[in-house]
Amino acid sequence: MDKIRYCKNQMKSDLLNEATELFSKENTKKIEAFHKSMGELYNVTPLERLKGLANHLGIKELLVKDESKRGNLKAFKLLGGAYSVASSICKKLDLDISEIDFDYLKSDEVKKKLGNLVFAAASDGNHGKSVAWAANEFNQESIVYMPKGTVKDRVTAIEELGGIVLVTDMNYDGCVSEVNRLGKEKGWEVILDTAAEGDPEVATWVMQGYATMAYEAFNQLKELNLKPTHIFLQAGVGSMAASAMGVFINHTYPNCPKFYTLEPHQANCYYQSGMANDYKPRSIEGDMDSISAGLSCGVPNPISWEVIRNFADGFISCDDTLAANGMRILGNPLPSDNSITSGESGSIGTGFMDSVMKDDLRNKLDLDENSVVLLFSTEGDTDSVNYRDVVWYGKYNSK
Repeated sequence: MDKIRYCKNQMKSDLLNEATELFSKENTKKIEAFHKSMGELYNVTPLERLKGLANHLGIKELLVKDESKRGNLKAFKLLGGAYSVASSICKKLDLDISEIDFDYLKSDEVKKKLGNLVFAAASDGNHGKSVAWAANEFNQESIVYMPKGTVKDRVTAIEELGGIVLVTDMNYDGCVSEVNRLGKEKGWEVILDTAAEGDPEVATWVMQGYATMAYEAFNQLKELNLKPTHIFLQAGVGSMAASAMGVFINHTYPNCPKFYTLEPHQANCYYQSGMANDYKPRSIEGDMDSISAGLSCGVPNPISWEVIRNFADGFISCDDTLAANGMRILGNPLPSDNSITSGESGSIGTGFMDSVMKDDLRNKLDLDENSVVLLFSTEGDTDSVNYRDVVWYGKYNSK
């Protein structure tokens, strides 16, 4: 099996639309202002400048946004959970989120007005944890449906935040359908990170919450006087990838960097959509048993597709060994670089860069000594047992 499969995006139009407008400069600043109102619960994560690794790979710069240091959840999803749950509460109160702050939503006054709510999510781990965290902060309850095979660490992390967890015999997309069905039946506040099912407005809030991560990276690059030539973005349902693209599109258009999506072979719905080349997103079915649990999603978010279809330069599908190698490379850096604890869904970009720079594909992607590459390590060791098996004992070794 090929380690890397590449499909050039023949549908790329560079046309702005309603989906890209979700991440306008005005909206991005409003979202960031809400996150800043969280006080000490919000922090700007590091943008690591890995000059040693860049030199080793033969590119000018390699920059990695380290989301293992995002609050106490060790993942970028905290941003989406906080913003989407807060937006849901604001809608019930008939308020614009720009009119209030985090502390007001935690107040007894708001609890009295709302009564008891249950926020429900489908998740491989990080999204569910972020919804449970936000619900707990706002004195409400949460329930999270998780796919079969979910590891104990991810279940425990949600339960410790007061969430109820049900590990099902379904895959992630099955959990999405089940939560959406039960939410209507039981009156839950359903917070899904995809508009494939459920309320597209809620999925939009989740995506917009992620924008703060990309906006931080944009400002950090600006401080370094660097402009990325390439941004590689991992895609599960595509919400994070579209959000990051949206921010950089709105801040750099029409001179945008090259954007590429990254997926595991087992769950490469965006790659398959690119191969179809008919402007319609493609879904895949099955267990999608990848090391990258957070990317094991078979149905593209329709809102994300509207951004990715128009602006991605290509779609890339990767063997699981690349994610494992990325974990080892980031955790055991060259002497001049800082170490990054990156989980299975956070490391695929680094593993890809290590592999592609040894392959002729680098020429098709215009990767050379002038390239400034931005990656997002979206999670830390959210599965601590597997992290040690990969980094310490060489699990998923390609050699």
